[in-house]
Amino acid sequence: DGAALEVKIRIPSNALSFTYQQNFFTWEYPTYICSRYNDFFVTMMDPKPDGLADGNIAFDQDTNPISVNNSLLQVCAAGKHNNKDFPCPLGIDTLKGTGFEGHAATGWLTTTAPVTPGSEITLRFAIWDSGDGALDSTVLIDDFRWSVDPSDTTQTKPSDPK
Repeated sequence: DGAALEVKIRIPSNALSFTYQQNFFTWEYPTYICSRYNDFFVTMMDPKPDGLADGNIAFDQDTNPISVNNSLLQVCAAGKHNNKDFPCPLGIDTLKGTGFEGHAATGWLTTTAPVTPGSEITLRFAIWDSGDGALDSTVLIDDFRWSVDPSDTTQTKPSDPK
């Protein structure tokens, strides 16, 4: 039961990088931590940036795709689940009214990737269940921006609070 959005984009002649924000919500927390049931979110970029094995630009510091087992899962009730600690530094307040109360989210994350001015890229934003077709996850994507600032690396990190 996956879903994807694919866009082909011509890079502006003065852009050297882009950023966008995403917030991944999952029903799998806390019951299915470290189990075969796992939902994933990736953003595949073609051509892939240098240094990436598969073109996924949405990942944690260990290059793991965004998922319930990802270190970026920070909006939740803190606890230890299946021998994995979840400190949940962002608490549960932003889950109110989302339908994911009692579950978890990453909070807003910012992904940055380098681009070549005037070239063309394809971005595929994809989310899917792995191991089951139940307990859905969702992702919000927002605030896509071009930048004249170069980016030496591709990274995803928690967004600065606004």
